[in-house]
Amino acid sequence: MPRKPKDPANTPQLSPEAQDEIARAVAGGLGDLSLRQMLAATFNALCTAERSVYLEQADQDDGNGFYQRGLKLGSMPLDISVPRVRSGPFRPAILPGPYKRGYTDEDQALFVGLLSASRSIGAAKSALKKMGLSASQPDLDAVATEFTEIIALKNTAAIDPDMIALFLDAKFVEIRDDDRIRPACIYVAVGLHTDGTKRVLSCQCLLGRESLDNWKKVLRSLLERGLRRVLCIVQDDFSGLLKLTSGLFPQSDIQLCIVHMQRNAKSHLPKADIAEFMARIRTIKACWDIEAAAARFDELCDTFTEKAPTFIEKLRKKREHYLAFVSFPQPVRRSFSTTNVVETINGQLERMRRNNGGTFHSEAVLALKLGITIDYLEQGKWRRPSGSIVSVLPQLNALFEKRFEHDD
Repeated sequence: MPRKPKDPANTPQLSPEAQDEIARAVAGGLGDLSLRQMLAATFNALCTAERSVYLEQADQDDGNGFYQRGLKLGSMPLDISVPRVRSGPFRPAILPGPYKRGYTDEDQALFVGLLSASRSIGAAKSALKKMGLSASQPDLDAVATEFTEIIALKNTAAIDPDMIALFLDAKFVEIRDDDRIRPACIYVAVGLHTDGTKRVLSCQCLLGRESLDNWKKVLRSLLERGLRRVLCIVQDDFSGLLKLTSGLFPQSDIQLCIVHMQRNAKSHLPKADIAEFMARIRTIKACWDIEAAAARFDELCDTFTEKAPTFIEKLRKKREHYLAFVSFPQPVRRSFSTTNVVETINGQLERMRRNNGGTFHSEAVLALKLGITIDYLEQGKWRRPSGSIVSVLPQLNALFEKRFEHDD
């Protein structure tokens, strides 16, 4: 029988077999199909459509049925029917490369998504089983172990001795322990390296509320693992922490977080004065040099000293630590004035906490979530230095060398 004229512009049609397969799936109710069956049907249909396009172009070739092949989407096994031709070099482009059976990127994305959204590793396994993926459970264990080991490594590995900046902050969480809920605090230290990249140097979950003793453990651990010289340390004004960091890093500038200070002002000043206080802080941030910023800071303290004398007196005593960021190049002043770098981790963790119902179901689950969060940042937005850092990195390194030149 003569072949129909070829029209390259034709949209490829699904084969009758593929159409019948999809029709049976729809008639039977998609809800009764496993994800594995639905994906296999989709692959079959796409492969057959590709052959239709090929045959429209190959005058002397014909279809030659199908052969069965096993395929893995991640670790999800699929049984698909691959269309053949009689003589040409046709091979569906949607398939992995020759001799390859899987899609490792999809595998990782699937598992990480399940681990992030599930309240526990067991819940993630249950979700896989309901999706018809029970064979993937060993792989899920392997991925979970990989992320948990990230945290262990962050708290034990040797670190570079020199840092442009060190950002410190702590987050309160609650961990379920059988029928009890126990308070805990996550102590995070993020380093800005001399090459401009950011990395988590420590991420320790210690039981109990935030304490100076625990901060001593965290900071001494950093020193024991090799940290020596830091140009600027950015932290909040937790009681006793300023004295501790100043003693351990006597040559470093200590910047107290402006955002934390603004939050505290809201609880000390009358509501009618909050807007003016915030406006004055903005003018301080905009000052070109440290002398102008100090003058504006003193004016702020004079304006509000009668409204909140105790709070304002504390600000006066720590003026140099609230204004340390002004001594750095303009493009990095904003990031050096707050602990927002650590807040990025805390924000991701907070979303996971809400997904967990407000608490973490064990310390192991919390370590897993922290590992996912840190890996997501370090392999994503933190993988390369930000534009603002790159633009002034030579200046920052020059400041570092000038500060510590006598230590060489």
